[in-house]
Amino acid sequence: MERSLIQWICVRPEHRKKRPVDPSSPFNVHEEGGWSYCPAGELEGHRWYRTGGVTREALARFVWPDEPEDGD
Repeated sequence: MERSLIQWICVRPEHRKKRPVDPSSPFNVHEEGGWSYCPAGELEGHRWYRTGGVTREALARFVWPDEPEDGD
């Protein structure tokens, strides 16, 4: 069951503001295993945040951590 939860979310501000061309592209397998989600569907340039495991439905209620726009 845990494998179906989203374990990582990209919190890079630029990626949060952009919508993907393909609606299925935001979901991918993270390099450390488990599902990951990037709102923009980008392939690189992520700033990953470990969620502890959230469902797809819970993404609508996800509280994005504060991240500086210019920091890495």
